[in-house]
Amino acid sequence: MAVDRAYRSEDLSIASLATRLSAPEYRLRRLINQRLGHRNFNAFVNGFRLAEAMAALADPGKRDLPVLTIALTAGFQSIGPFNRAFKTATGLTPTEFRREKLAES
Repeated sequence: MAVDRAYRSEDLSIASLATRLSAPEYRLRRLINQRLGHRNFNAFVNGFRLAEAMAALADPGKRDLPVLTIALTAGFQSIGPFNRAFKTATGLTPTEFRREKLAES
């Protein structure tokens, strides 16, 4: 999923991903929930989206790129859900995270 960045797609669902992978949906769901330990499919997808956003926010070459642009590029539909997911995952807002990471480099 990370290689082709399928997580960026607006219409991504567990059914569409199962079809892309030629795998039964129930097996993919079980893999995501039980084997990988994600709460649900959305949590699984958001992990990829957050990883991309975190890398972009920490990249000095993307210092001037707005947080909203980074969120939308990573596959989030709006800034609100992105901010909530980001703060839950990191304990920081995207702007605080960026400030800390860029100060380290």
